[in-house]
Amino acid sequence: MERYQIILAYDGADFVGSQRQASSRTVQGELEKALRRLGWDKRTVYLAGRTDSGTHASGQVAAFDLDWQHSLDDLRNALNANLPADMAVREVKIAAAKFRPRFDATSRRYRYRLFCQGVRDPLRERYA
Repeated sequence: MERYQIILAYDGADFVGSQRQASSRTVQGELEKALRRLGWDKRTVYLAGRTDSGTHASGQVAAFDLDWQHSLDDLRNALNANLPADMAVREVKIAAAKFRPRFDATSRRYRYRLFCQGVRDPLRERYA
């Protein structure tokens, strides 16, 4: 059993946030569903931080333990095949056994995008 670190990207428009909630669609909940399809039977996925409802991410770090007998690329591909279209695993690494993204992070970066135009742009409406 290894601990894996992944880099997640997601369009948060249709999520109520990243942290698991019993009756709402969350990033953690969708990731756990995808992992269960790969044989994951653990209780916890560790996230680097929480995002609010509607917040997007291009580099959210998560970690989990999994008994996986294939390559890291195969794990990334298997996760992406089981995740919804508004989520993607960009990278997979083997992590230290006690790695916890929230506590082991050395920095965090946030980017806020504001579009201040006279007429709204429907193609950017969900992203600004």
